Amino acid sequence: MHIRMPLSCLLSTLLGAPLAAQTPKPAAPAQPTTQAAPAPAPVRRRPAAAAPVTVTITVSDKTGSPIGDASVSMMSDQPREAKTTAGGIARFLTVKPGEYHLRLDREGFVSLERDLTVKGGPPVDVQITLSPMPAPPAPKAPEPTPSTNAPAGDAKALSVVDFLEGNHLSGRDPIKSDQLGCTASAQTTLLQIRDDLQEKSVADADEVLYVVAGQGSLRLGNKDIPLEAGGLAVVPRGTVRGLSRKGKNPLIVLSVVSGPPCTK
Repeated sequence: MHIRMPLSCLLSTLLGAPLAAQTPKPAAPAQPTTQAAPAPAPVRRRPAAAAPVTVTITVSDKTGSPIGDASVSMMSDQPREAKTTAGGIARFLTVKPGEYHLRLDREGFVSLERDLTVKGGPPVDVQITLSPMPAPPAPKAPEPTPSTNAPAGDAKALSVVDFLEGNHLSGRDPIKSDQLGCTASAQTTLLQIRDDLQEKSVADADEVLYVVAGQGSLRLGNKDIPLEAGGLAVVPRGTVRGLSRKGKNPLIVLSVVSGPPCTK
């Protein structure tokens, strides 16, 4: 009797393993990939504006005494002004934070300017000291003028050569001085010099020297200037001058001093 076995059973018997173990299982379906959603961006909040504050300005002098009636200006986009009280206080209410330029003016004191930064928060107190205005310089004393009550003097004309003939230097006299003219603002003197003439200066008068005869030297300040007949020298007021002779003959000089009225 023939028994027919299914082919699968036959193969299982020959191979010693069930056919089902050799059959691959179908692959599991792929799971879809899920991406995480991005986190929401943080919300930025604008900082709250700083609240206005009170600004108090206290003005005093260098001794600490308050200065009243001083003008105080806070200059910005919207300038504000106030006057200090008798206690030296000026107060500004509801001042917005920002940069300000202060100016203070008071008669008799030097004006003052400074920058001020106002921040939100507690009230602002500012202490300011003003300096007194310096005293004006003393008025300059007027230049002295010749007195109009002085006599005009005597008008005269003479020959210096003829005058010397009768008034020459004699003996061993060191110097001979003769006044030839006198007016309200000048005097003319003829000097005959044998020995050195002591140095001197005139604070309020100018002098003109004209050499009539002889040779000598003029000590003018720190300089020695040679003199001879026909020479002329101008000596401003306050300048030290001295005269000395050179040679055998006297040095003869005509001196014209202008300034205060001369005395005979």
